[in-house]
Amino acid sequence: MGLYRELEVISRLHDSLPDGFEVFHSVPIHSLQGDKDRYGELDAVVLGPTGNILLMEIKAGDVILREGSIFKLYSTREHDVSRQCRVQLAAMLNRLQEASLDAFVSNCLVIPDYRLGDAHLVSIPRDRIVDAERYPHLGTMVREFLSAGRGCSDMPRLRQFLRNEFKVTADIGTMRDQLERTVRQLADGLASWVPRISSPAGIYRIQATAGSGKTQLALTLMESAIADGKVPAYICFNRPLADHLRKFAPARAHLANFHELCVEHFRRKHGEPDFSDPTVFEKVSEQYLTDSESFSPQFDVLIIDEGQDFEPSWLESLVTQLKPDGQLYLMEDDDQRLYDRPAFELTDAISINCRDNFRTPRAICQMINAFGLASSSIQSKSPYHGALPSFHVFTTDEELITQTADAVEGLLRQGFALDDIVVLTGRGRTKSRLLSAEWIGNFSTRRFTGKYDRNGNPVWTTGQLLVESVYRYKGQSAPAVIVSELDFSELTPLERRKLFVGLTRAIMAVDVVLSPQTERCLAALVQ
Repeated sequence: MGLYRELEVISRLHDSLPDGFEVFHSVPIHSLQGDKDRYGELDAVVLGPTGNILLMEIKAGDVILREGSIFKLYSTREHDVSRQCRVQLAAMLNRLQEASLDAFVSNCLVIPDYRLGDAHLVSIPRDRIVDAERYPHLGTMVREFLSAGRGCSDMPRLRQFLRNEFKVTADIGTMRDQLERTVRQLADGLASWVPRISSPAGIYRIQATAGSGKTQLALTLMESAIADGKVPAYICFNRPLADHLRKFAPARAHLANFHELCVEHFRRKHGEPDFSDPTVFEKVSEQYLTDSESFSPQFDVLIIDEGQDFEPSWLESLVTQLKPDGQLYLMEDDDQRLYDRPAFELTDAISINCRDNFRTPRAICQMINAFGLASSSIQSKSPYHGALPSFHVFTTDEELITQTADAVEGLLRQGFALDDIVVLTGRGRTKSRLLSAEWIGNFSTRRFTGKYDRNGNPVWTTGQLLVESVYRYKGQSAPAVIVSELDFSELTPLERRKLFVGLTRAIMAVDVVLSPQTERCLAALVQ
């Protein structure tokens, strides 16, 4: 009976109120009285065109008038309707105040099955009661109730409040942290099963795609070696990757990129290198290769990362330092081969292949496969689907800066912090406009200057936004990546691999800044 009457009242209001009035049915309300929680429900709430609010309490069937108040009998208990109306009004005013909404609120009681006659109540004004006699004029009375009052200037927020709605947006920082933890756990496969594989010669050649967990494998191998009282060494090609890995690697592990290793050797045997000489790294590496003929074995476990970028002679100089019963792990990915190095063979090596990418969002992996950027399809294993990149087209150097800045601003609007974003250029340092730019939009840039201090450490500018080349950032990742300064008319094998490297650095989002001819070139791949 009660619900039927409530729905009939709502229907009558719908038919009798003009446009501009809004009716909300069964609005839950929660209030605090002292230290106690009070839960209730407003039978109907009418919002007038100016923002005035009318609370309607609807009581079907018989009611009891006693001592200036009105009561409703439910089964075996009696309910004080007058008190209920007062509590509801106070609760609504309190909730509006907490929401910083200034709206005029009034209330009324609807008793469609009871004729009040000449009776007057102390607790509720007579003109605020719609009984059976007045019920046919319900719409008119509601308009009169809502005609007074100051209204509310923020109607959208008031509607949202009455609907008990609130907008939520995903917190990118929380998502990033959760995703990075999940990706590390999922990508633990290589680190779990590669150490279980036995190689008679102790040589393992691991051809694994980007985001497959090669870093976790390297860390596990180093930690296990140290736990067993062995001496591990990790050597990669890129100095930034070595610097990044030092944050996580065991302190007792020998960790360096190849040229850094050459510099350390040169210092010990031949004195301080001249870092003002642009050919200094060529000279120290040549000296290292010459001296390597007299190196004695010192490592129990040798891990070579980015093996596709190593010269065969570099590999030979490192292998001579492996103890006779030592283990060699060569980790590489031909799809990330950015330098023209001759191939080499490793006899008696156990080959391990992995095409699973746990880091890159699934939407980006799908695009990589659609463009044919990898030598064979990569398998997306990321828990995060993500979205396809936003493409920004530039025609001049000025537009390159502007479009890259727009991409940064767009990622910031999505909730990424500036520290979450890295700008990667497809050009080398000497040819890149971005790597010489002190500012990209409103953001100062943090970038490698191409110079080294007297100790051989790279000199960086101090800025807000990290800008790197695809070449140097290989092996690392960031929540959001902008692959910029792409300008080619033909997708050569090198351009294909650079684009693959850039796209697979992202954990959550990618933007691409490219020239019109590059846009046409990529569009032709999926036609």
